[in-house]
Amino acid sequence: MASRCLGLLLLVLCPIGCRPAIPVGDGSVGYDLVAFKDDAPTNTTMTAFPRSFVDTEGKPVDLEKYRGRKVVLVVLRGITKSEGGQFCPSCLAQTSGLLANRSEFENRKCAVLVLFPGPSERLGEFIATARLQTSDEPTPSFQLLLDRDLTSCTALGIQADLAKPSTYILDTLGRVTYAYVGETSTDRPSIKAVLTHLDRAK
Repeated sequence: MASRCLGLLLLVLCPIGCRPAIPVGDGSVGYDLVAFKDDAPTNTTMTAFPRSFVDTEGKPVDLEKYRGRKVVLVVLRGITKSEGGQFCPSCLAQTSGLLANRSEFENRKCAVLVLFPGPSERLGEFIATARLQTSDEPTPSFQLLLDRDLTSCTALGIQADLAKPSTYILDTLGRVTYAYVGETSTDRPSIKAVLTHLDRAK
C-alpha cells in the first residue's frame, strides 16, 4: 500500500523546472546542483557490515538475496533538525544522479539501495523533489530502505545528525570493496567515482 501511494505521489509531482543534464565523460550524467568528488578513494575500514535492513513497508531486506550481484548502498543524511526540516540539497542531488543514471547501474546488473535515516514521513516528497532535478521522468530503480531508529547507521558507525553521507559497494560475494564516509554534506563520491569503483569490484 505504501509503495503504491509513493508511486502515485511521484506521478502527480511531475518534473517541472528541470535542470539540464551534464554529461561527465563516461556515459553517466551529472547535475549542476552540487559537485561531488570524482577522486574519492575508500576512506573507511569496515570490520562489520549490517546484513539486514527494512524497506518502506516495514519488511526485512536481507543482503543475501543479492548474492551474485554487485550492490551499491547509499546512505543519505535524512531530514535533520539542524537544517530546520529542509531537504539536504546534496542528498537531493545525489538521489537525482542515481535516478538519472539508472541505466548505468542496470547495464552492470547492479542493485542500488538507498537508506533514508530517521523520520520518513516526508520520504515521498523527498523522492519527488529529487525527480525535479532530472531531465526526464525516471521511475526509481533502486530499493528504498528505512532506518527510523538509526540502528543501521549505528552499526555502520556513521550516526551523526542523523547520519553522515556514506556510500558502500559490495561485490558479488557480498564483501565490502568500497566504503566512503563523508565528513560534510557535500563530501560524497560522484556518480563517475561510484561507477569506477563498481567496475573494479569482482
